[in-house]
Amino acid sequence: MTIDFVRFKATDGVGLQGWFTEAPGDTAVIYVHGMSGNGYENYFLDNLRNLYLESGISFFAFDNRGRGIISSFRKGNRVDEWGEGEKLGGSCFELFEESIHDIQGAINFVKAKGKSKFVLQGHSLGGSKVVNYLLRTEQKDILGALLLAPTDMCAWAEIDPRHEEYLSRAEKLLSENKPQELVGSACWLDQTPISAQTYPTISKRNTSVDIYSPREDEPLVSRVSVPMIIIYGDQDIGIQNINGTIDNWRNEIANIINKNTSVEIIQGANHGFAGHEHQLVEIARRYLQNILP
Repeated sequence: MTIDFVRFKATDGVGLQGWFTEAPGDTAVIYVHGMSGNGYENYFLDNLRNLYLESGISFFAFDNRGRGIISSFRKGNRVDEWGEGEKLGGSCFELFEESIHDIQGAINFVKAKGKSKFVLQGHSLGGSKVVNYLLRTEQKDILGALLLAPTDMCAWAEIDPRHEEYLSRAEKLLSENKPQELVGSACWLDQTPISAQTYPTISKRNTSVDIYSPREDEPLVSRVSVPMIIIYGDQDIGIQNINGTIDNWRNEIANIINKNTSVEIIQGANHGFAGHEHQLVEIARRYLQNILP
C-alpha cells in the first residue's frame, strides 16, 4: 500500500494538501474532517482506508481550511513576511460556506487521477459540510455519503450561556469591518478562540451549517437525495450534552430523515469511535455493498 502526500487547490485557489491512496477501481471515498481537526488524526481512518482498498476503492483524506485552530494557507503566490500563506483559516477563521471550494477541489483532484464515482465521508462538522455540498452542487457522480458523528453545531453552540453574547459581538464587529477580531478567546465547551467572521457561520440557526432545524418545508439533512448513512456512538459527547441520551437523539432524527438515509448506533463508542473502529468498519462495509453498482 502506497500513500502519497499531495498538494492541490480548492476551486477558489486556496492551496491544500492531502493523502491519496489509490486502488484500481473507478470509485473514491473523500474524507472531510471536523472542526479544528485534520486529515490524519482519527484512528478510524486507518481501518476505513483498509476497507476501501480491499473493496477496490481509492481513499483521499485532506486538510480542509478548517485545519487546526489557527492555520494559514497560500492563495496564489501571496505570502507573508515569514513565507507563509496570507489566507487565515483553522477553526478560528474559517468560513463554513467556503468548504464547498475545498470539497470540490478534492473531487477535481481525484477526477484527474481517473476516478469517476465518489462517496463523501464527513466527521463531526465535516458531516455538515458534506450535507451543504450535496445540496448546493450537482449529484451525478456522487454515489452516497457517510456522516460520522455529525454534530448539531447550533445546538452545541447554544450550550454555552454566552452564545447570544457572542453572536451579538460578531454582528457588531462585522458591522465595524473587523471580521478577524475574536468574539471570545475560549468559546463553547471546546475553549478555543473564534473570530467574528467565523462564529455566525458555524453556530447561527437557519444558516447552511444548521442541518437539523425545521425549515419552512424540511430540515437540510432530509433534503439529501443520495443514499446516506449517519453513524453515532451512544457515548458521543455531542449527544450527551445536547440530547441527553442516544434514544432521545434517535427519536428526534427519525422524524426528519428521508427514506434514503439510514442510522446506525455503536454501543460504547465516543465521538472519535476510539476502540470501536472495527464496528465502524463493518457498518461501512454493509453500506458500501448497498450503494456500489
